[in-house]
Amino acid sequence: MTLFIASCGFHLRGMDGDYQFPYKTVYLVCDTPVICPNFESAIINQNLTKLVKNAESAEVTLAVSDEDTNRVASNYNSVGQIAGYRLIYKVTARVYDKKGTQTMPDIVVTAQDTINYNNSLILSATQQEAQTWDNLHQIAINSLIRRIVYSHPHLISTNNATESK
Repeated sequence: MTLFIASCGFHLRGMDGDYQFPYKTVYLVCDTPVICPNFESAIINQNLTKLVKNAESAEVTLAVSDEDTNRVASNYNSVGQIAGYRLIYKVTARVYDKKGTQTMPDIVVTAQDTINYNNSLILSATQQEAQTWDNLHQIAINSLIRRIVYSHPHLISTNNATESK
């Protein structure tokens, strides 16, 4: 089966070299957001760009900040107790050139999911919530990567849409 897939020209997305950051070197400023270690690992493991140790040797500086987590009651049971929560994770990234000028608008990524909640199964609910947060963080990392790859000014089409009359 593997030989068949390899022989028919199947390639994983990003494996042909076209799924990379539009910058050759990046200095990553990512201190406090919880996704920082996994975001840095994803950049390295997927070989998206070369991360450098200082801003002077980088083409751009990528700053990840303004992390916000929110847990909102989404529904209630028949006796008025909370029966579900909506978990919302939001993070912002900014790209700066060597002069410190922001090169594009803020990249804001939001990931959310709803979980059921049961007071009598508190341990299970806590584990489910932790797993859901992990999933939301991974979704945010993947979204950040896609947005950075495809939001470079040179990759955005300059063709104007025409209205049909």
